[in-house]
Amino acid sequence: MINVGFQLVSIDPSEVKGLGRDGVGEIPVKDGGSLADAMRMVGLAPDKPFMTLVNGDPVAPENRDEKVLNDGDQIAVFPPIEGG
Repeated sequence: MINVGFQLVSIDPSEVKGLGRDGVGEIPVKDGGSLADAMRMVGLAPDKPFMTLVNGDPVAPENRDEKVLNDGDQIAVFPPIEGG
């Protein structure tokens, strides 16, 4: 198992599991686990149009299953950004 940091930004933390009331926490992920796996662990659907970052780098929804996580990685999830 590895541990990754997880942070929700402008998402109600009561909608997820395993994170603090502030939407921040550390979660265990199986070795070789993906960003999609980590999202499922906290109760977020990886196919939804959230904006996701791993260590500050954006990861598109279609790449979340392939983005393998490493121990200590930091994940940030934002709601979809709209406007123009």
